[in-house]
Amino acid sequence: MSRGFVILGIDTDRDRLKHAYALACSIKLCDMDQQVCLIVDQNKSDLVPKKYLEAFDYLVELSFGNTAYKDGFHGANLWQMRSCSPFEETIYVDDDTLFLNVDVDLLWDQFEDRDIAISNIAKTYRNTYADKTFDFEIEKIYDLPELYGNLIYFKTDSKLAIEWFKMADPCFQNWKEFYSQNFKEKKPNSFDKNVIVNTITDALDIYYDVKTDVAVLIDLSPFAQKFYSDDISDNWTDYLNFWFTQDLQLIVENSFISSGIVHYRDEQFLTDEILDVIVSKFKINKQRKDAA
Repeated sequence: MSRGFVILGIDTDRDRLKHAYALACSIKLCDMDQQVCLIVDQNKSDLVPKKYLEAFDYLVELSFGNTAYKDGFHGANLWQMRSCSPFEETIYVDDDTLFLNVDVDLLWDQFEDRDIAISNIAKTYRNTYADKTFDFEIEKIYDLPELYGNLIYFKTDSKLAIEWFKMADPCFQNWKEFYSQNFKEKKPNSFDKNVIVNTITDALDIYYDVKTDVAVLIDLSPFAQKFYSDDISDNWTDYLNFWFTQDLQLIVENSFISSGIVHYRDEQFLTDEILDVIVSKFKINKQRKDAA
């Protein structure tokens, strides 16, 4: 059975694809045999820098184009991931993520008995459980599941996956109307992929079929770390010291992240220096594999 990772890469006036490239390289540094697919907008395949293609096994265009082009919330294309996936088993991952020394085989094994799996937990950089008070405020108000939609496993042709993504289609494409219909007491301030993922899961009554504890998932959202302040920046790199080592470990303040799926969220985090470390190691491993 074919299986692999899909990453949505929508470019803008800045180089957004470098995040997808870094993620793909980091996955392959965990296991060079892993298959990775980059999904881009319609008629935009030629715009992917050639140097990035070495990290991807497939390049697929969105079946219906970038349906979020008007408001710029490209995560609203999540509903198309099933139809775009070239794999029988798929793990979708947000592009602002890195795999650091992850046993990918164990990750796949964890999903073996699931048709869809979404993590119910995440850790902080200090290896404590991520706080959900603010990041899942809407879910708590409406008694919804509190799942992390930045990593979603699905068996592409399973009945449950087909049903989930079929419902996701109108919810993501018309998310403002979706908010108006479903959230009368309080609405999210803006597009929130997690809120929509959790509402769909709740509407289908499949929470217990879907929820999975992915213990290696790390969420670097400031609120997840229990940083509560009205004037706190969304960019945690503004106030936390961090280092990225040559052996692919992340140090935040005095805490080491030696292994994990790190959802860093902050675009400032992926500096040219960090990208160079990841890409250089990937190129070395690729040369060794090609020569074997």
